[in-house]
Amino acid sequence: MKKEKFTVKQFHEKFPDDDACLQDVLEKRYIGVKECPECGRHFNFYKVKARKCYACAFCGYQLHPLADTIFHKSSTSLKNWFFAIFLFSASKNGVSAKELERQLGVTYKTAWRMAKQIRILFKEFHTEQLNGTVEIDETFIGGKEKYKHADKKTEGTQIICRPSKSSYNGF
Repeated sequence: MKKEKFTVKQFHEKFPDDDACLQDVLEKRYIGVKECPECGRHFNFYKVKARKCYACAFCGYQLHPLADTIFHKSSTSLKNWFFAIFLFSASKNGVSAKELERQLGVTYKTAWRMAKQIRILFKEFHTEQLNGTVEIDETFIGGKEKYKHADKKTEGTQIICRPSKSSYNGF
């Protein structure tokens, strides 16, 4: 079964503003919570105006979904963060800070910091080693030395093996 790709159009429909992004983070982080941690009543939280948190409708206990995430204490829009993560996940060759700067309309310093945080986040989830059957291709690095014949072109080169894209689904 072929998995349908998530397009830019679908991204903008799913996350039209910062509130939709915050709601998504709340749903993902507190998926198993059925009651308020403070008063014990049924999970009924509402968004606090002008803040990135939710409060219990009964006791006022506040949940901060962005705490201990890469979004914590960031003044950058959540939609920009989500779009940057989307760009990283949809790109085959990675995304530079300059590309983020152009796509998001932020300063280079902001784009560089966002890219660094996203790379750290992705690295945390891709720590598994290659295992099972792994196909590799061989690559010759170097070249023929000046005035050598073509039949000796591999002499003095290194052989580097890397996983074939068809057999490794880790990325």
